[in-house]
Amino acid sequence: MDGDVADLNRLIAIKRQYPNILLYVDEAHAIGARGKTGLGIAEEQSCIQEIDLLVGTFGKALASMGAYLVCSHTIREYLVNTMRPLIFSTALPPFQIAWTSFIWEQLPSFTKERENLLAYSRLLAEALTSKGGEISQSHIIPFIVGESEDCVRKAEELQRKGFYCLPVRPPTVPKGTSRIRFSLTANLTIKNMHQLIVETGRTSSPTGTRPVSTPPDRELDR
Repeated sequence: MDGDVADLNRLIAIKRQYPNILLYVDEAHAIGARGKTGLGIAEEQSCIQEIDLLVGTFGKALASMGAYLVCSHTIREYLVNTMRPLIFSTALPPFQIAWTSFIWEQLPSFTKERENLLAYSRLLAEALTSKGGEISQSHIIPFIVGESEDCVRKAEELQRKGFYCLPVRPPTVPKGTSRIRFSLTANLTIKNMHQLIVETGRTSSPTGTRPVSTPPDRELDR
């Protein structure tokens, strides 16, 4: 919920201290969006080979459905023969598999999109400094509002302005830290970002609403 990024090499170092420990990493939000060729945080931190179970989804950046697990042959065979959700699930449609395969092969060519996503993320995080933006290290950026009622009200205001965002409240997050969890995409424009920043900064006042100033333009793909 904070948009933070795990230090995988530190986790690997801890794993090596215990012979019976396996390291499981979920790249759901990172696959396609992070790494030189889009293979996620494990690629970015150069440690894919050190992770025992590397999981990701096809339903976010890849705009498909289903998920994957990268693991050893032994773990694969064990799961195929014992994992009830897999055994009793229906196979994906062939068309869906073909689409996923096509998009997967395109990931290395989306460098510009990943660069744009990083730039937009930094822009919003900077604008939300002291409101949660300073916490984020990714394109998942929290806008901490505080009380649940205020957070719901703010989310509804942003929705009316055309921004699809949802409130996250206790018990998902600690009491008093209700937030709007922004998940940015690479096809936004700098105009979109500035409008969002203005709307997140509007505060109630006796005379209506007051916008905060927006950061200057960055060199982005508009």
